[in-house]
Amino acid sequence: MGNVQQDQNSIVKEVLNCAVDAMKAIIPAELTVGKPAVLNGSFDHHAIGVFIGITGDLPGRIILDGPEDAFASLGTKMFGMPVEGEMVESFAGEVVNMIAGNMSVALSSKGINIDITPPTIIVGDSKISGFKQAIELPLSFEGAGDYRLVLNIEKGA
Repeated sequence: MGNVQQDQNSIVKEVLNCAVDAMKAIIPAELTVGKPAVLNGSFDHHAIGVFIGITGDLPGRIILDGPEDAFASLGTKMFGMPVEGEMVESFAGEVVNMIAGNMSVALSSKGINIDITPPTIIVGDSKISGFKQAIELPLSFEGAGDYRLVLNIEKGA
């Protein structure tokens, strides 16, 4: 049993590292990564959250959560023009899809097999539950706000 947990911990670490590397490759802003924290039971979501399901070696979800104005600033940095209104939600879904796709390819090169689902965008306040465990990673993009990356691990994984 210990090896299974150790293997899962190694996969979790690789997933988070590859997600951060993908963000650094895709987003043209200096990224500061905070200290990871373990979440158990549930957590609250505010503003815009983009959920992408993960299947394979680590079933769960990867979520990027942040304020609407932060995603708008990020879009402006990436495209060099204002991203406003409904375009912010669409941009958030697309940028997280790009991050997850890049992460998936990097994990595959390390022998970790995952597939991703299309993004689901959640706007407003909600409570997220129904997972075994989650790891939260605070992120800050220079000039584009604060976010959190959450990796939910499915029950039974």
